Amino acid sequence: MKISRFAKKEPERPVNIGEVLGRDLGEDTVVDRYRNLELLGRGGMGEVTRAEDTLIGREVALKTMRVPMGDKPTWASERFLREARVQGQLEHPAIVPVYDISNDSEGQPFFTMKRVRGQTLEDVLSEQRDLSRTQRKGARRHRLLSAFVTVCLAMHYAHERGVVHRDLKPDNIMLGAHGEVHVLDWGVARLITAEPHDAPLDENDTRPGEMVGTPGYMSPEQVLGQLELVDASSDVFALGTILYEILTLEPFFPQQHATEILHATIDANRTPPPPKDCPPELYALCLRATRYDKDDRPQSARELADAVERYLDGDRDRELRQKLADDQAEHARELASLALDGPEANREHNRSQAMREAGRALALFPEHDVARTVVLRLLATPPGAIPDAVQQETTKLRASQGRSFLRDFSFRTISWIVFWPLVLLMGIKSAPVVGAALALVLGCVGFAFWLSRKPSASSEWRLGLFGMTCALGVVLSSIFGPLVFVPGYVAVNTALFGAQCSKRHRAWVLAIGCATIAVPLALELAGVLPPSMSFSTEAVTLLPRATWFTSAPAMIALAAVSFAGVIAPSLVASRLRDALLEADARLLLHKWHIEQLAPTKLSQS
Repeated sequence: MKISRFAKKEPERPVNIGEVLGRDLGEDTVVDRYRNLELLGRGGMGEVTRAEDTLIGREVALKTMRVPMGDKPTWASERFLREARVQGQLEHPAIVPVYDISNDSEGQPFFTMKRVRGQTLEDVLSEQRDLSRTQRKGARRHRLLSAFVTVCLAMHYAHERGVVHRDLKPDNIMLGAHGEVHVLDWGVARLITAEPHDAPLDENDTRPGEMVGTPGYMSPEQVLGQLELVDASSDVFALGTILYEILTLEPFFPQQHATEILHATIDANRTPPPPKDCPPELYALCLRATRYDKDDRPQSARELADAVERYLDGDRDRELRQKLADDQAEHARELASLALDGPEANREHNRSQAMREAGRALALFPEHDVARTVVLRLLATPPGAIPDAVQQETTKLRASQGRSFLRDFSFRTISWIVFWPLVLLMGIKSAPVVGAALALVLGCVGFAFWLSRKPSASSEWRLGLFGMTCALGVVLSSIFGPLVFVPGYVAVNTALFGAQCSKRHRAWVLAIGCATIAVPLALELAGVLPPSMSFSTEAVTLLPRATWFTSAPAMIALAAVSFAGVIAPSLVASRLRDALLEADARLLLHKWHIEQLAPTKLSQS
């Protein structure tokens, strides 16, 4: 229907939210509006619960006071309400907004604020401490430093409005899953000016001589109860300790007990432990922010934020890094001289320390010629004795190679089972001999597999396995004789076991291998064993002993054995050659890496 523009206009009336929601808000009490869902935390003065704001339909964090009130407002209630007013008037994305302040049905004060989700910085740092050094990621440090910048900017905003937090610590910084950062718990915040307006000054909050804060993060003036000196620089001190903890995952004050921490805080000469893997610019920033004299600290939290942002943007203090690198490179050169020409007893230790110092110098200043020269000098002059750490790694590598060899030997030996049908086709002449050969095959396989399951099989055990292998060769000589097939079988196994046994057992390996052929041949010549072949001017005849020589099966068996004698050594030699080529490639790669460390003038010479 079309309405004329000259039609009489109906008088406007205000929108009734109660009608929209279908409720009579005039009869609502404050308690009716909020429905508690879950306790989130409890402190000395209050507790925080997850609650539903039924009026708006959203979740909030509801903080209620736990200290009983009398007929008049108490110091505790004033402090509780002041926290809400201070926090509510600091409108910053990193400061949790306050929605409502009121009293419940029993007259206890409460206030509601935005429900924040995530992990505290303390929880994140604790998780990082539990990880090994190799699992820690540089990206995590970058994100934490970015969050730290946000905290600094939030604190600068609060300081400009005359508010000092006084209890900054990792447990009061919340990190959300989507990059949110919030500064929590403004319960002991101090107002150093009349701003924010309408918030009462805190003459009743803290009295001179009283200490407010958390040991390990409090500034010296807080520890000494010098209320008149507590200002923005006190929060800067706490930010410096938090930055140090982000960088090192260690507390700024390593002492165990609160009393020791407080004494260390007011020690003007204290210095935190020098970190191993910490950017020198940020370490210097931590030292500045935590000076005993507040006038020596950065002038504002923004100055801290700007310095960290410059680091994140890739701005490095080249002069500072080169100076630190010079000191470490010089120390590395001294240690390298001791490692090469000093007392024999300390050479290994001095060599490792020299490499570490030179590595740190190169990490600070990659173009440092002295540090690179030290590394090249040490690499070009191998130590006289193998270091213990290298010896341990060598032992592990050899044990791994030994297990691999034994597994391969098991599969190679069990493959001989496929020849037994040919033995049956030829016809068994001596069942005990054939049975003994089969038992030895299975025994060698089982023994080798058992040794491969051991963490480390000694050279003596491997020598025993080789003895069983040669015993099998002696029994196999009963089929075609000691001069057919057996020499190739023994040659391959003697070469493999000789490479796996220690130097002192190699002579035994050669002796046992030769005896595998010589003993049955000597027994034949002595007439103890029947001959395996006969000779004439026109022919060499193989004589049956363990099996009959049926024409076709015997020919197939000889052909199969001959092919196996070609294939097996070729496969073994190919694998050895592949391993050598891979080792050569790794050596050349390491050589290339080392050449990249060399100064240009050295690498071209």
